[in-house]
Amino acid sequence: MEVKRICQWCGKPFIAKKTTTCYCSPQCSKRGYKHRMMERKMELRHMQEMLELRSSLEKQEYFTFSQAARLMGVSRQYIYKLVKEEKLRASRLSGKMSLIRRADIELMLKSKPYERMVPKEDFKITEYYTAEEIAQKYKVNAKWVWTYTRQHKVPKVRIRQFNYYSKKHIDAAFAKYEVDSDLTEWYTPEEIQEKYGMTRIAIRSHVYRNNIPSKKEHGQIFYSKLHFDLSKTAEQESKAEYYTVKEAMEKFNLSRDSVYNILQFHQIPREKNGRFVRFLKVDFDRVMGVRK
Repeated sequence: MEVKRICQWCGKPFIAKKTTTCYCSPQCSKRGYKHRMMERKMELRHMQEMLELRSSLEKQEYFTFSQAARLMGVSRQYIYKLVKEEKLRASRLSGKMSLIRRADIELMLKSKPYERMVPKEDFKITEYYTAEEIAQKYKVNAKWVWTYTRQHKVPKVRIRQFNYYSKKHIDAAFAKYEVDSDLTEWYTPEEIQEKYGMTRIAIRSHVYRNNIPSKKEHGQIFYSKLHFDLSKTAEQESKAEYYTVKEAMEKFNLSRDSVYNILQFHQIPREKNGRFVRFLKVDFDRVMGVRK
């Protein structure tokens, strides 16, 4: 009987004659045996050191945080957590030295007996949502529900491996995103890009500046068609009444410095719209007419 195996020492494939064969050659077998014996000796030595350390600590009355962690079989960070939560008393002797008494460790263990975790008696299933119910009601992804409730610390109860989230907090959170029921027509970002030639960043900026209603369904964002069209119309009308610096330069054949000097000398009001400085055409035309 021949079986294809991988040598546990050198990692090379070989044909084994028995199902129990683990090495491709006697040399690999001897090296593997020596390695196992060395690991076993190191493990026994480590166990012996731990026992000696534990026995030496049992004779002490005061411990550092590291020694207390070894004595209790926990991490040093957990000891810091117990002290911070005032469950375990510690004394700070200096900026780098703090000690814990054995009596305080024993007192903590005696005053905190094991208690089985049971659901609260006042828990009412009707006052809580499951993640699936939230996703179905508000048309969001169940994974998004988990992320949102964790980030915003929404109260929850865990029963039999299922999480239940407080209806009051979830409904209050989604109330911020409720939109007018009379709005029936919506743009997707792709439709706005195609119609107005705007980038995604420009769309988000325009929506934020003009307070355009939006909604999110199944991970897709929608913007109110009525409000977006009105804002773009108002923006175009506003542009018709104003010059930008570049437009004034092209129309009157001026340099950029000349335009700014005219604005400053004649104290023409100007405003900043996004990245552009603009000013009323009437004011600038009047000044340029006087100059002519």
